Amino acid sequence: MVHNPVFSKVEVEAALKQMPTFSDNAIDVADMDAFLQALGMDATKEQRDGYVTFFREVYNGKLPLDVCVASLGVINDTKELVRVHVAAIDKDNDGLIDESEFKAIFPFLLKHDPSYPRIEFDDFVKEADANKDGKVSVNEAVEWFCKHAKN
Repeated sequence: MVHNPVFSKVEVEAALKQMPTFSDNAIDVADMDAFLQALGMDATKEQRDGYVTFFREVYNGKLPLDVCVASLGVINDTKELVRVHVAAIDKDNDGLIDESEFKAIFPFLLKHDPSYPRIEFDDFVKEADANKDGKVSVNEAVEWFCKHAKN
């Protein structure tokens, strides 16, 4: 995994605003490489491809300013990065991580931290469901991912 400095809100906002697709406090994933370059951020091709896929699927192909600020402010702290993105993928705001949300976040997290154990959704539910209600809450998911992160 590549380590980068933590980026401030000012740095992230300035880099985003330089992008041709900047609008409504977001840029298009087409500007991902230029954005990373403007920040001076290193990412492997595999990480970059994972970021593009994640933002396409979860954020409709956009990199929102608030998500970029939150995640780049903790870029080398896998546990905090997990908190940012797991909370953000609960698109239906039901407080639960369903299979489609799990499938959106897990490959992204693997790109950032390949040490996560490979796990199918049903097994994830069995392991992460701390209160045994058959569902995984955002908090339970964050706890499971943080427990299994190497950083």
